[in-house]
Amino acid sequence: MATKSQSEVHASVFPESLGSVKDKVLEAVSAFADANQRVVGELIELSSFAAKESLRTYGDLQAAAVEAVRTAPGITIMGPGEAIEELRRDPFAWYRKGLQAAAEGTQRTAKLVETNAQIVARNSERLQASAERTGKEIREAASSYVSRMKEIYRS
Repeated sequence: MATKSQSEVHASVFPESLGSVKDKVLEAVSAFADANQRVVGELIELSSFAAKESLRTYGDLQAAAVEAVRTAPGITIMGPGEAIEELRRDPFAWYRKGLQAAAEGTQRTAKLVETNAQIVARNSERLQASAERTGKEIREAASSYVSRMKEIYRS
């Protein structure tokens, strides 16, 4: 029976040299650090974009509210005596004015709600596009990392 030398036993148990293993570990850690840096960078970019869009949306909503108040006709408030006097003089005109004021207020409110919905929808579309781009970049970073790991440990 042939006995194996100590170096042959070592070679069968540890096919790679310690230096080669160390090099592969360093390459793997480097590949992980690169992928991690890309992913974190993309997430930071997405977060800053979201913050910027939130501020833009808040500003647009505030501008729309100010514009709605600015374009509203002046509201004259009558005292109870004046309102009763106008009601006695011409009850139909008094009633018509009240209905018209209520309808105009409702129309202004509906327009403001519509404008706000459009602002929020535009913001959501921009944020979704940015999130999709970030997701694509993260997938590419992960795929690149996996490919690099396969390459490192294949050799």
